[in-house]
Amino acid sequence: MKNDQGEALRSASSGRSKANLSLVDLQRILFKHRFMVLSILAASLIISFIYAKTRVRLYEASATAEIDRSRADSMQLGGGFFGYEDPDTALQTEMYRLTGDALIFRAAGELGVEHKGPFPDAFKGVSLPITDDSLPSEQRLNIINTIKGRTTVSVVPKTNAIRIEYLDPDPVVARDFVNKLLTVYTIRNMEDKVYISQQSAAMLAPQLQELLDHMSNAQRALAQYEGEHKFIGNDASDTTDTSGSNLNVTQLKALNDQLSAAQADQMVKKARLQLVESTNPENLYSVAPTPALQSLRSQLETAKAKLTELRTKYGSGYPAVHELEMQIPEIEKEITAESNNVKRRVQEDYDTSSSTVRSVQERMDEQLQQISKLNEGAAQHALLREDAEASRDLYNALELKLKESSVTAAFSAAAISVIDHAVVKPTAVVPNVRRMVLTGGLLGLILAVFLVLGLEALDDTIETSEDIEASSGLHSLGAIPHFEPQPELVDGIPSESVAPGRLVTLNAKDSIAAEAFRAIRSAILLSDVDSPKKCILITSSLMAEGKSTLSSNLAVALAQRGARVLLVDTDLRRGTLGSIFELGDSLPGLSNILGRLDEGHPYLHPIASLPTLTFLPTGIKVPNPAELLASNRMASLMAEWRENYDHVVLDGAPVLMVSDSLPIAAMSDGVLLVARSGTTRKAAFERSRALLSRSNATILGAVVNDVDLRLEHYYTYSNKTYGYGEYGKNGKAYGSPYGSVYGADRKEKK
Repeated sequence: MKNDQGEALRSASSGRSKANLSLVDLQRILFKHRFMVLSILAASLIISFIYAKTRVRLYEASATAEIDRSRADSMQLGGGFFGYEDPDTALQTEMYRLTGDALIFRAAGELGVEHKGPFPDAFKGVSLPITDDSLPSEQRLNIINTIKGRTTVSVVPKTNAIRIEYLDPDPVVARDFVNKLLTVYTIRNMEDKVYISQQSAAMLAPQLQELLDHMSNAQRALAQYEGEHKFIGNDASDTTDTSGSNLNVTQLKALNDQLSAAQADQMVKKARLQLVESTNPENLYSVAPTPALQSLRSQLETAKAKLTELRTKYGSGYPAVHELEMQIPEIEKEITAESNNVKRRVQEDYDTSSSTVRSVQERMDEQLQQISKLNEGAAQHALLREDAEASRDLYNALELKLKESSVTAAFSAAAISVIDHAVVKPTAVVPNVRRMVLTGGLLGLILAVFLVLGLEALDDTIETSEDIEASSGLHSLGAIPHFEPQPELVDGIPSESVAPGRLVTLNAKDSIAAEAFRAIRSAILLSDVDSPKKCILITSSLMAEGKSTLSSNLAVALAQRGARVLLVDTDLRRGTLGSIFELGDSLPGLSNILGRLDEGHPYLHPIASLPTLTFLPTGIKVPNPAELLASNRMASLMAEWRENYDHVVLDGAPVLMVSDSLPIAAMSDGVLLVARSGTTRKAAFERSRALLSRSNATILGAVVNDVDLRLEHYYTYSNKTYGYGEYGKNGKAYGSPYGSVYGADRKEKK
């Protein structure tokens, strides 16, 4: 039944320990490893500070400019049909052009030729204009990538303005590059527009010549007709004598105006169709810059640049090169498909314009037939005159637009206007020492927290009474705090021995440690009021875990109540109670009684300062302590002690190191199992509990020794340091000189 209760308690405690980590638990863990946390935090702060101070100082130059896409080209070859373009997409396109490889390389090159800019030495001996072939491909890519890594282009919220920022170790270089980039962008826009204007003029020149020839022929035909029919007036009213003829001529003039406008629109759209059908893709891009086509062209340029870079660095066999070689044809296929869509839409627009021209022409022909019926001569004259005037007007309008195109293209190309030029800033923006130190400290703190949580998860040692209950299922009867034994005063002078200082219940009655021992005494007495436990064995898993200190102080605490107490040192291999009470280690004792040796000597030694406490030492060293302690003689002695004393406290040997304590545990009324905080492993403690349970021992509970009470959830105190000293000074291991029962070379713990 008792074992079942222990299992239930252990299961419940284990469930609680594996639950979510509370803030109190986290505080306890951080306090436990506070020196490690503080060390890591300090190291991270120092490293961050040194790193920030040793980084290259970078200065930022920034300029703000407005991008206005509404300024279309002067001949409107790209407007109207593509007016649906999203403003945000257009702004993003211009931002991408600003950071394009060509513009960046050109800006850096023009500054380099002037011995300025980020790379003045790279452009020594290079002359203007800067082209892609001005430097070797690898060097060009390195310059572009370096500048791109320092350049940032962003949109000013809720405006058409953009901000260009550039970082450089030299503030003057940063300013010059930003301003040069804006200048190159403006010039490049102008060059593109002028080029398109020139291409348009070249496309329209043959049609203008045809118009000129037609106009000349029409004027000659009109003059010849007027001469033959002797027309003198210049207006239609001068050449007709009926009101119906005047009305028809007026309508004919209106239709002729519509036809001229439709034919002019048809010519413009025909020129646009010829541009998109030309073999030069730049014409298609300039006439019809759809967002999809712009995006695909940008992807193609980026992929080709990346392919050139990877081929230069790694060769054609690099996997990324093969991937790009497969990706580029796919992009080109998409560009071809999108270009075909654009051409189809331009063709449809031209077909619509042509249909309009035919429709107006048909109406005009009908009107001419009506005029012909009314007045053949007047109609013929009006026709010739209107044809001549329309040809002249159309020719003059197109010639004027063609002449203005080169000038207006330059104005319309200025799609960017600078709001704020870049200036020299005296303060570096990188590194931000304060931010880097705070960030480093935060990362160091996070690392420290995760590290201590990991160490805590890997730590298998018992720290608190809660660990005892969670790992073994035993009730914790108390926690003994960490304390430092003080030398006993002899005539006001500290003695050389600190062994009596471990008897805090006798020499420091008002201390926290003494109160902890008295609390354990009360827990034992109240554990079973109806059947008090007279004979109690105190043992531990391994050596140096404080069982002798607990035994001696518990015996003193019981005796201070006026009860008759017998303290027996049953650790026949390495008993230390004699030195604690300053009685020596050579007195005859338990081994003499069990072995019936030197029966003439007294075995029981009353403690002078506490008359109700009697001490029985270990006696002489014997080769067979386990057999003596398991003998019937030992059982008889324990029965006799129960009759003669109110309480019998047995200080036993460690359970895992020797089996001496197991038979005594079975013969005792109860067993206290001691664990030392930060030393005893949970597996060892559980193994000790299992051995005692299999020996039919009644385990009253567990005691955690050498505890930092600040780790206990229920207690906070101002502690004093505690030291155990050596566990036994007369040998390096249990069992000496009888062999390495515990391990002959095991070091003493303090």
